[in-house]
Amino acid sequence: MGARWDWAPWLLVSLTPIAVFFLMQAQGVGWQSTMFTAIVVTALLMWFLSLLPDFVPALIAMLSFVIFGLAPESVVLSGFSSTAFMLTLSILGLGVVVVESGLTRRYTLMLLHHLPANTFAHQVMVFSTGLLFTPTVPTITGRAAIVGPVVEQIAQGWDVRVRRQSSTMLYTTGLDSIHFMAPLFLTAAPANLMIYALLPPQDQQAFGFLFWVFAASLTGLVMIWSYLFCSALFFRRAYQHVDIRRAEIGEELGALGPMQAPEWAALIGVILLGFGIATIHWHHIEVHLLALAVLCLMLFLGMLSRNAFVAKIDWAFLVLLGSMIGIVATMNHLGIDRFIMGELSWLGVYMRQDFSIFVLALAAVFLLARLFIPLNQAIIVFAAALIPIASNAGISPWVVGFVLLILAETAFFPHQSPYIFLFDRLTSDVRRDVRRVQLFHALLIPFKLAAILVAIPFWHRIGVL
Repeated sequence: MGARWDWAPWLLVSLTPIAVFFLMQAQGVGWQSTMFTAIVVTALLMWFLSLLPDFVPALIAMLSFVIFGLAPESVVLSGFSSTAFMLTLSILGLGVVVVESGLTRRYTLMLLHHLPANTFAHQVMVFSTGLLFTPTVPTITGRAAIVGPVVEQIAQGWDVRVRRQSSTMLYTTGLDSIHFMAPLFLTAAPANLMIYALLPPQDQQAFGFLFWVFAASLTGLVMIWSYLFCSALFFRRAYQHVDIRRAEIGEELGALGPMQAPEWAALIGVILLGFGIATIHWHHIEVHLLALAVLCLMLFLGMLSRNAFVAKIDWAFLVLLGSMIGIVATMNHLGIDRFIMGELSWLGVYMRQDFSIFVLALAAVFLLARLFIPLNQAIIVFAAALIPIASNAGISPWVVGFVLLILAETAFFPHQSPYIFLFDRLTSDVRRDVRRVQLFHALLIPFKLAAILVAIPFWHRIGVL
């Protein structure tokens, strides 16, 4: 029986793309689009079945694009020279500085020493930590590099009984803390900045950092309370008293002594990056250059050694990220994105007639597409199709972009949102029930939709809709 299941997934991976290829050719689809789809289906199956390390299927897909001549090498490899790649590298490097300096350890010990000894307090602390960094660290992967070690260290401080019953809740909270509230802040993720860049000039002037937060505030409040309610209901058995040896933690804090130079440097680096992002409309320096400048400063000061730079930064994830950007660039080169945009035109009818129905129809289509298309790329394709329709319909394009951002932060599998790969590795010692995590995220979907629908009268009142 075991041997059969060893070769069965590979047989599926081998036969499915062939079936896709001949089915699409029989329907008259162009050879390049057909080959692209067959290659991507192969990569998706290898991700779904976890047959290889996560970055390998992406590299195989890129190599296949070049071999079959689907796009020039400059297009296929464009992800490794993109601003997203440089920004992520810089934030991951800064995250390593924060962890290696001991600042994360000190922060965790201080919270454990002063917080109530129960898992609910620890959950709130983890979620608050992710939320604190959401407007100031402009990538979800960057926040994963900061929050992941905190989650792991908290779990290590729990006894075996609590760890067995509550680790899934802690892992889920840590994962959600870095992305759940990201749509509320302009600077919280590259996708938000992409939406901002697609807005007409007058909307860009209106939706600065503060007005973006104001327009998103009601949806954000409903989402926070919904999350707390769903978590309390779903993880009710995970709320336990924790036997914390405060005296030992106090001794460990005392042994650390006052903050050392590396810790101060890490803290200053985070503050500099946050301040630079908060004032971006004044100095107009791009976020990836700000982050790279902070990382270079840390390297210049010797806060990140060569060995740590090589061993601690997740290069496998960076290869995955660059590869996935290259895959989408190839898709755009072949014009597949324009085909998808054309197929979405029917959503404009609902947008003009009844925005509530539009939200529900968009959710059904978009969440289905997200099963196959990564986070940022799905947002770009849908936004490029729908934002012009919104402008012609007299609806603020920001609302459509914001709805896409809310819906996009729903993922069940790591390939949908690559930061999940990174967070999983950073919390590798934290036990989690993957099926329960997926079920919890499914439970959140109707509450996200409710948060959007509740805000529609508010958007009408402030003139956004």
